[in-house]
Amino acid sequence: MLPLRLLSRDWRGGELALIATALVLAVSCVTAIAHFSDRLTRAMHIQSQSFLAAERVLKSSKEVPQAWLDKADELGLERAKTVTFASMLSAGDEFQFASVKAVSDGYPLVGHLEMRTQAESPSKVVQQGPAPGNVWLEARLLPLMQLEIGDQLQLGDGSFTIDGIIDHEPDRGANLFSMGARVMMHTSDLAATNILQPGSRVNYRYLLAGDDAALENYLKWLRPKLTLHEHIADLKEGQPRVAKALDRAESFLYLAASLAVLLASVAVGLAARRYGLRHANYVAVMKSLGAGKNKILGIYLGQMAALAIISTTIGLAIGSFVQSQAVNLLAGFFPVTPPASSWQPLLVGIATGLACVIGFALPPLFRLAQTDPMQTLRQDWSNPDKREWFGLIPGPLSMLLLIWWLSGSLATTVALLAGLGLLVAGSALVNRLLVRGKLASLGGSWRIALGSLQRRAGFNTLLIAAFGTGLLAMLAMFYARTALIDEWQMQLPENAPNHFLVNIAPYELDGVKQKVEGKNLEGTEFYPMVRGRLIAVNGTPVTERENKDGAIRRELNLSWTDTLPADNKIVAGDWWNENLTEGVSVEVEVAARLGLEMGDVLRFSIGGLETESTITSLRTLDWNSMRPNFFMLFAPGSLDNFPATYIQSFYLPPEDKLFVNELVKNFPSVSIIELDKILDNIRETIGQVAIAIESVLALMLIAGVLVLIAGVRASISERLQEAAVIRTLGGRRQLLIRSLIIEFGLLGIAAGLLAAFGTEATLAVLSQRVFELPFNFHPGLWILGPLVGALLVGTAGTLACRSAVSQPPLKVLRELA
Repeated sequence: MLPLRLLSRDWRGGELALIATALVLAVSCVTAIAHFSDRLTRAMHIQSQSFLAAERVLKSSKEVPQAWLDKADELGLERAKTVTFASMLSAGDEFQFASVKAVSDGYPLVGHLEMRTQAESPSKVVQQGPAPGNVWLEARLLPLMQLEIGDQLQLGDGSFTIDGIIDHEPDRGANLFSMGARVMMHTSDLAATNILQPGSRVNYRYLLAGDDAALENYLKWLRPKLTLHEHIADLKEGQPRVAKALDRAESFLYLAASLAVLLASVAVGLAARRYGLRHANYVAVMKSLGAGKNKILGIYLGQMAALAIISTTIGLAIGSFVQSQAVNLLAGFFPVTPPASSWQPLLVGIATGLACVIGFALPPLFRLAQTDPMQTLRQDWSNPDKREWFGLIPGPLSMLLLIWWLSGSLATTVALLAGLGLLVAGSALVNRLLVRGKLASLGGSWRIALGSLQRRAGFNTLLIAAFGTGLLAMLAMFYARTALIDEWQMQLPENAPNHFLVNIAPYELDGVKQKVEGKNLEGTEFYPMVRGRLIAVNGTPVTERENKDGAIRRELNLSWTDTLPADNKIVAGDWWNENLTEGVSVEVEVAARLGLEMGDVLRFSIGGLETESTITSLRTLDWNSMRPNFFMLFAPGSLDNFPATYIQSFYLPPEDKLFVNELVKNFPSVSIIELDKILDNIRETIGQVAIAIESVLALMLIAGVLVLIAGVRASISERLQEAAVIRTLGGRRQLLIRSLIIEFGLLGIAAGLLAAFGTEATLAVLSQRVFELPFNFHPGLWILGPLVGALLVGTAGTLACRSAVSQPPLKVLRELA
């Protein structure tokens, strides 16, 4: 019971208040961020899955065996079905080519439909498609075919009542190249149309959702049974742009929690060191009275264990409450309410408490047990000795292991390790420059400030490193967030092409060009295109290759051009020239997935005919440009023997939307792919991700400021004592305030410079290894770092020492005695 009695006494005396506050702050900050990140990440994934209308999708060019569907039912999964094909609509004398989508009951499993029952009525959310016998049309089909709600529409051999207007379908982006305006019907009406015949080009999609474990078990059972005609799609395939945004956001949120761990550990380490210094005299007295090292160690370990349990429990409760309130405040910004928090973030908080105590609080206690009784006479603990420097190893090691576990990214851990290593190494150098400064001639305040820095040269190295760590964390978060948001905005500029023209016949090419150019639309050039399947590499059938990439299982869009597209870059080989007039250029990522190399001979099947071509170059391209891009680009003339159509993309402002109807009337065989709504959905999702990131950044900045103040308070006692002595000897209040501002300002500038250097190194690794973004130098960082450091550290240090200049010196000395 002795440790508990001592704990109660020290608590009443204020001895453990600082370390308890630091530990509570550490656990609560990390727990809140972990809870917040977990809930927002899961909410964003739920929202993003609406792009598939399901959690997973089984795609096929034909109906799958009933046994596969029965197995899904057996495992308790939700399922629905969609069938998509192109067909001609008719109503009286009006005919129109359209993309027909038949949906079953239960569609969509994730997300929602929006429709109108009258042209003038507001859009409403529904969770079910049209009833049997009815169809819903995209709005522009009504004036195009001179139809109204309630009219009859002929589709194949079936006649259907127009029952509504489609405003939004969640998975419209699942097939970007669906031809024509949308018509939605019920799957039970397909048989009446007699449209689907053997050889028809049809896309079957089987939507799946349910318990994660059941879904994974089903997919594990299903994958060995798939053929070349079926494959399983997830968000990365259905919407790779959104998937990449979410992956980067998740990495960012994990980085936030990791940096919060660093901030927390700094505060606990400083508080624990101060606790050890204050108790050195007590231990020296106990040893003089015969207490052994093990006895003393047991007392303080028991005391710290009790404090850790209490503080961690309080921190978990505060962190959970803070995150719940933060989510409630931000709930209106998200269309999907974040799901209830799981128990995993509590483990993160507990692990943080353990890591902080074991890595940062226990080393000073072990050193405390080694105290020499002569310590009471020497009073030389103001600077760290060799044993304390050795005791710094467990703290960073425990933090790095925790960050590795928390982020699951070795690259993140290495980046932070590199940044911290540079920061600590630079702290010693910068501190040496400070203590050797010859600025005493500037006045008494400078002499007092520099004298304080020189007396604590060793400890100031730790303090600069601690302040630098906090500034590094906040600067890294700020610049990482800026890079992510700016990159996403650049990926989808406002004038990105939002309409594609495909299936342009050669005889229609000049007319379409005149229409588009007459409207002064921003568009790309017109590319010829044929569809073919890769069937062999160097004479070996692709079916025998180990890599079953999607490019093997489906037809590819093949094109040719004599001009390298603006967003393409040759990384190996050469583009066409007078000495190189034949061959094929392959996109570098698909080449890596298929194991293709320069000089390989590729054989393609195009309309039943075969042709071969040698790889003469590898290209990178920008899939985010929303321009026509091709895995395979041939030399001009290589595919002249095959019938081709043309493709082009352009940006159409919303106010000119009726231009689509004009094109359709003049060129009925040309298919128009409208991506404007899909792009709006992508922008909306990325905007929600940005809000989540900014919210976490705000929490991170608050945590950084609070931890920094705790760090300053942990090292303030000696300064209070010296200030009281100076005032006793006649020093003025203004003189002391100026000296404190100078001392902490210099420490802040030094910490800011080092934090800028460490942040630059950390961002270099994170950009390329975690976020997969090009690294850019940040000149503003070298100004912002020292400025923020001087203001933040100078203000926090001066405010923490205000009692030295506002209270009678005798009172301060008695409190410190």
